[in-house]
Formats: sequence, C-alpha cells, structure tokens
Amino acid sequence: MLQLNRNGLVLHGQLDVLRERFMTNQCVVLEKLLEPVLLEKLQRQIEQAPWRCTTYNNVGTEFTLDDPVTVHILLFLLNRAEFLNAIRFITGCEEISDFLGRVYRLAAGPQSQLSWHTDIDFEPHEQRHLALSINLSTDVYGGGAFELRDRQTKAPLAQITNTGFGDALLFRVSNNLEHRVTEVVGKVTKTACAGWFRATGVSLFEDLVRQSANTSMAQSGQR
Repeated sequence: MLQLNRNGLVLHGQLDVLRERFMTNQCVVLEKLLEPVLLEKLQRQIEQAPWRCTTYNNVGTEFTLDDPVTVHILLFLLNRAEFLNAIRFITGCEEISDFLGRVYRLAAGPQSQLSWHTDIDFEPHEQRHLALSINLSTDVYGGGAFELRDRQTKAPLAQITNTGFGDALLFRVSNNLEHRVTEVVGKVTKTACAGWFRATGVSLFEDLVRQSANTSMAQSGQR
C-alpha cells in the first residue's frame, strides 16, 4: 500500500485499511515497505559492514551495525516529509517530528532475545510515540517473534513474526504497553532496522544542520 524507493514514497491506494488495523491492534505490518531493488542494495552493504556488540540492561544483547553510511540512507528515507505524513495518518500521532534508529542483528540463542520493555524507559526525553522495525534479513529466520501486551494486565495484544523481506512492523510506544522479541532459533540471524518516531519538535534534517554548524564553530574556535 506504501513503498519507499530511492526517489521517495510511492502510494498504492488508500491508507484507511492500515489506519483501521493500527487503531484496532496498536500495531500493523507495512508489507514490502522497501522496494526490492533498494532492499537488495542495503543487504549487500550490510553483509560487508562491521558490527559491535550492544547490551541493554535487563533487556538483552544484540549486534549493532557499525556503518554510518547505510544507517544514514535508511534515516534519510524514513524522515522524508511524505513518509512522516503517511505515518501520522495511519497512527493518528500528529505530533511526531522525526525518526531515529539503528540496524541490529540477533543470532540464535537465549542471550540475544529482547525481554519485555516499553522503549520509553531508556530515553524518556526523546518523546518516543511509535516504533518501526523493518526486516532486512536475507533468509527466513526462525523464532524472533514480536509480542505486544498490556503492561498492567499482561494481556497479550499481538504476536507477529515479521519475516517478509522488506516488510515493516509499526507499533505504538506507550507506558501502558510493553513488547519483546522472542529467541531466534536455527542458523539464520534476524537483521532489522529498528527505531522510533519521536515528538522532539525538530526534524532530523534540521538537527543534522545544527550539529554540522556546531562542529564548524568548534573547529573554528580551535584554530
């Protein structure tokens, strides 16, 4: 229904169905969000890039892609104005201003599963309202299912194994909701671009310009 390619966003039909699904389940799968040609290019870059091990207290351990170029390509696509507007319509979150994320990988084994958490507890100042996870794996992995539940009652709300190539899982981030990723099993690793739509009030592009200006001023002061 919507797809990102190298030139921007392409819409096929109306977004009302996605909006209805999201409002009912607090999450929705955006099938084939990444154009196949673009996805294959990103996958090739990822396979050649280095990784670093990242541990989150009381949540789990992942391998994080250490390749700023690939990450910035994804951030550029996911922060385009037309895509942000589509996400605002689907979710009703008019206040989101930008997307920030990373590429991560989960290998098989219990040490790599991500236990129940809210995403808000880590960086409360970021004003995270929504999360997005895009499947960048080159093969179908086992396990690694996304689960969403009510934080107070523990009642399950959704269980989704997002194994479609280039598919994205969009879900609400709230103090009332918590989610996890179950253990990956088998020989295939799970690779995804994951991050958050935030209400910082500043677009990512504006933030990059500000950071660049601050860096230039600092360098000028050192001369």
